[in-house]
Amino acid sequence: MNAPAGHTRLLACALASAAVLTASCGGSGAKVGDCVDSGNHVVDCSSAKATQKLVSKQSGSTAIACVQIGDKPQTQVKVGGDTFCAEPK
Repeated sequence: MNAPAGHTRLLACALASAAVLTASCGGSGAKVGDCVDSGNHVVDCSSAKATQKLVSKQSGSTAIACVQIGDKPQTQVKVGGDTFCAEPK
């Protein structure tokens, strides 16, 4: 059975909207080794705005706790939809 043209356009628009939302609301694109600013947005590590460096990801089979001792205590930060341990830059 064929759908009327209006329904097909509506379905196409709904699917396109879902794809855009998934792309913009999914993971942060941040990865271990990236630097973040005070608002937890990824920035170039050579930037004066870089305040922390992401050192480990808090999900997956290799996740480890943030190290709270030493000269660079790590804190847990959320970047986009992902959680990382970060140390002062």
